[in-house]
Amino acid sequence: MEIKLIDTEQLLEYGSEDTFTQPVFFFKGNITHLTIAKMKNMIDKKVKQNHQLHHKVKGIFLELAQNVMSYSVEYNDLDGEERVGLLVLDETEDAFIIITRNSILQEQVDTLSKQFQKINSLDEEALFALKAQITKENLTKKTKRAGIGLVQVAILSKHEILTQLQVIDKQLAYLTIAVRVSK
Repeated sequence: MEIKLIDTEQLLEYGSEDTFTQPVFFFKGNITHLTIAKMKNMIDKKVKQNHQLHHKVKGIFLELAQNVMSYSVEYNDLDGEERVGLLVLDETEDAFIIITRNSILQEQVDTLSKQFQKINSLDEEALFALKAQITKENLTKKTKRAGIGLVQVAILSKHEILTQLQVIDKQLAYLTIAVRVSK
């Protein structure tokens, strides 16, 4: 199975902040609750067009940032608790684009590929049904991780979740996620 590649070359070349159109923020490094809170405050200041747009951008950003904080397999060498990743919010004329990148285990690639393909194949009604199904299953199993974050991202954005997996070595890969929120 193949993950859909991010089709905008600009989104793949994120070596520096200069790569983006109008970056609200560009951060590579240790992802902490404080870092995320500061970026959330920047979203609060920058995304003022309307309440619904603000809600969508902030909600998607928080879901994706939480994924990096929870699932990145790269840690800060000075503090084994802090995960490392990339968080970007870029603005174009007609959209905000949220981008995250973090390292994952190669063994997660197939599962993630299937998950992204399933989410991207569903319409809004089916996404809501999937979210309800996952919530019900998690209540039955009494699990802490709901697993509905990416479904919620797709519901909020109303666009495909664009992804790219790049092999690092036999054990690791980079997962890049880009989500567009139309203005």
